[in-house]
Amino acid sequence: MKQDVKETSILQKDKNYVKFHRLLAKAEAEGRLDGKYHCPVCGMRYLNEKEADDCCRIISQ
Repeated sequence: MKQDVKETSILQKDKNYVKFHRLLAKAEAEGRLDGKYHCPVCGMRYLNEKEADDCCRIISQ
């Protein structure tokens, strides 16, 4: 919430970012926010250890 500069007693709702909230909910459902395991390189979180280890793995040819 932010206050209107002209009248300090009126609160206006901030702009709602629907796409942001949708992506945030998806990331949380996939375990990328509150997952138990994290990537040792970038820190992104996952629900299982294998996905966390494979996140930033460099595959040599």
